[in-house]
Amino acid sequence: MKKSFFKHLFNIEYVISSIVVMLLVYLMGAISDMLPEADETSFLNPIFDRIDFLNIDDVSLDAIFATKNADFPDKRIVIVNIGEVAPAPDGKIARLLYKLDEFDAKVVGIDVIFDELHFERFPEHRLGEVEALKQAFADVDNVVLVNGYDKETLEPSLFLDPEVKKHVDHYGFADLEKDDDGVVRRFWPYRTVEGERWLSFPVQITRQYNPELVDGMLSLPEEPQIIYYRATHGQFQGQTLPIDDVIDHPEPLANFYGQLFKDAIVLVGFVNEGGMWYPGDTHKTPMGKKIEVTARDGSSRMGMEGPDMSGLLIHANVINMLLTNEFIYPVPAWVDWLMVFVLAYISIALYRILRAKPPGRFSVGILITLMLGIESLMVFFVPIIAFFNFDVKISYDLMATGVLLFIPANALVILTKVFSYRLLFRWKERRNGFQGYRWLKHAFYDDETFALYIRSLHATLATIHYSYYVGAMERVQSDRQEALPAIPRLSDWAAVIPGIESVVHAGDKRSEQLAYFLRYVDGMKDRLMRDAFVKDFFFSTELPHFNHHHYFEEWEILLPYVFRLNKILANSVDGQMIAAVEEEGGEKKITEFGTRLPASCIQVLNQSPNGMYLYREEAEPSLLHISPYIMYTECKLHRRKELFVFGAMVKKQFDMDRLPIYYGDTLACEPILPERTYNELAERIVDE
Repeated sequence: MKKSFFKHLFNIEYVISSIVVMLLVYLMGAISDMLPEADETSFLNPIFDRIDFLNIDDVSLDAIFATKNADFPDKRIVIVNIGEVAPAPDGKIARLLYKLDEFDAKVVGIDVIFDELHFERFPEHRLGEVEALKQAFADVDNVVLVNGYDKETLEPSLFLDPEVKKHVDHYGFADLEKDDDGVVRRFWPYRTVEGERWLSFPVQITRQYNPELVDGMLSLPEEPQIIYYRATHGQFQGQTLPIDDVIDHPEPLANFYGQLFKDAIVLVGFVNEGGMWYPGDTHKTPMGKKIEVTARDGSSRMGMEGPDMSGLLIHANVINMLLTNEFIYPVPAWVDWLMVFVLAYISIALYRILRAKPPGRFSVGILITLMLGIESLMVFFVPIIAFFNFDVKISYDLMATGVLLFIPANALVILTKVFSYRLLFRWKERRNGFQGYRWLKHAFYDDETFALYIRSLHATLATIHYSYYVGAMERVQSDRQEALPAIPRLSDWAAVIPGIESVVHAGDKRSEQLAYFLRYVDGMKDRLMRDAFVKDFFFSTELPHFNHHHYFEEWEILLPYVFRLNKILANSVDGQMIAAVEEEGGEKKITEFGTRLPASCIQVLNQSPNGMYLYREEAEPSLLHISPYIMYTECKLHRRKELFVFGAMVKKQFDMDRLPIYYGDTLACEPILPERTYNELAERIVDE
């Protein structure tokens, strides 16, 4: 009855369970998206934080960037820090533009919003700076400024000063895309605003530098792209200059600045430095984990809490990836979900193999190591290897969520399977009227492992003995057999039941497997008839005595044979109709099972003694008295009348007389038998 290791790996039920895992992962993401944002002071915040970990957002990027070393950006990028925020030093920026034009800078991107509000902030004694800046815009033609749009309506939200807009031809939106946790991991290369394509600030700058560098990205669909972060503000320090040093540089440095800025991309804006942070334009990025933070006591650690990079440096990282042609290529969504499916399938298969093994075996350790190794490789190492070697991004958060959910998904499929069997047997019982389905239906009323296993065997034995005693009573009636054995064995079943006889003597491989199952059931029959055995397993909780995983696995292996055998037995008794005749209050009461009996049969039954009868529709319809082997009587456990099938006459204890064992709806059922039943059985049973 054991399956080989590889046979365990291929099972349609594992496929269904894996699909359920995918659905649960998707459902977790959908639920997380629908949850409201909790304030940091809210008591719900820890719960939402845990659920957000299971979200379908790509938090795996943080771990990837944390393991990859920071690098210096492309030398063609030079940053000029204006050092002031409100108002910006317009006069210095004007002088800077002339200097950069003198140094033959290729493109100058200024991350300052020059709208009317910007100029209104200037005090009267500095208004000359405004005019100087506007004149510089008119004289220098390689400037790119920032604009903006409303993310909800996709309408313009920043309106530049008309005089500035008149002299500057190139703009790019500086709006940054934040994930739900506030981290900037992606950017929009372009957006469609009022029917017009707006380029982002870094894409517009790179396009002015070399249009071929952005052609590929602009041909992609309008959706966020992953930022390939290379540097923190620490790596940009060597390429960041204060604006005062550039516009008032000593004469000996003129040649140095000339070489530095020639054909360069110059980004002008505020760069956080010296512990100064600009809250309006400083953001959280995956690179915060690489920043060394010094505490007040002088100790230092890696990893920064909160915003860690100014918007200008984020744009610089985007420009760097465009210049170096380094992109992170997310695999298609179907590949991510395929990996979730594969991981779930392997995990479920190994789990199902593992749980069936008795404790203490060396194979248990091997299987645990194999399962954890495969999961670790797929969840953690495959995405990192793909990123480091191929710049390919695989969402390991999807797979990690799948690892958490594969056991519940497997349990859900099994429970659905059990429930579907209940519906199937109920439908078959109503359609065909065969009582064997009745016992199988009750075998699935309990979800406990041992109950499923043991009640399936109980239902099989009940169905076998139903067919056996119907056939045996036919022989008794025709005087071909006078008495029956106290404990019918497989040879007795085969001698009476044509379906079992054909299986035992068929000789083909498929029949051999079913014949082996019959021998297994025959051997288990002796144990199931002993109350001590059943109670020991039902009430034992120690793993050495009761390994429910083992019994569940046995149940799953035996189940196909249970179905096959019951189908054979159902065919052998197809069309049979049985009824119970009782006398209540001086009147006959007839209880029909399955197909309704014809009126002529009811009339005969009203004249018959109490007992169970089988009606056969033949050339000459007849009634076969099948009591006391099939009984319709009250159950001691359920206190209601049930159908019972005789199993054997055994001594439950050594110092007791033999007592009849009956199979009822469930394993614990025991009939209340009239005294005449014991006498009839004693007369018909062969002494051992």
